[in-house]
Formats: sequence, C-alpha cells, structure tokens
Amino acid sequence: MTIEPPKLASDHPDRDIHCRESIHRTMQQILGEANQQGWGTIETITAMEEVLINLRHAYDEDPDPADNKAGEGEVDSGASGEFPSTDELREALDNGRGVP
Repeated sequence: MTIEPPKLASDHPDRDIHCRESIHRTMQQILGEANQQGWGTIETITAMEEVLINLRHAYDEDPDPADNKAGEGEVDSGASGEFPSTDELREALDNGRGVP
C-alpha cells in the first residue's frame, strides 16, 4: 500500500483534495484486506474511525512526542513521533488498542 506524495504546494487550495484522494485509495485497500480476513465492512470502518479519533486525540495532546524528554507528555511509551504504519494500526486493532 502506497500513499502518493503531495503534488501541490502546501498553500495550494486543492492540496487537501489530493491528500483525501491518496488516502482514500489506501483506506479502500485496508477495507478490502480486512474483508478478505473475515472482518465486516461496517465493523472495519467503525474500527478505523475509532483509531483515527484516538490518533487525533494523541496528536492534539502532543503533536511531536519525539521532542519530549523521557516520560514527559508521552501518549504511549512506544510513541515515535511518526504516523503509525498500516501494520502497526492493524496490530493495534488486533490487540484492542486504539493507538499503536
């Protein structure tokens, strides 16, 4: 699964549209794979929504956890400051956690 890099400048008014299109393809792939593994479409979408909400809350609390001193303001002891990979998101869902 690949997300395309931005093709527009950060201040371009259509950049968000391009981002949504790129993310949409990846999310469709995740849905398809989840369906192949036996997960229902609605339960997968619900899980994805919950994971995204948790990621938003974690980001709102600490937008750059990599800049923190050890133990200071960390959302998750394993937080790297990078957006989790698809595999990390899947593992978090499998283990019943909202944020990897």
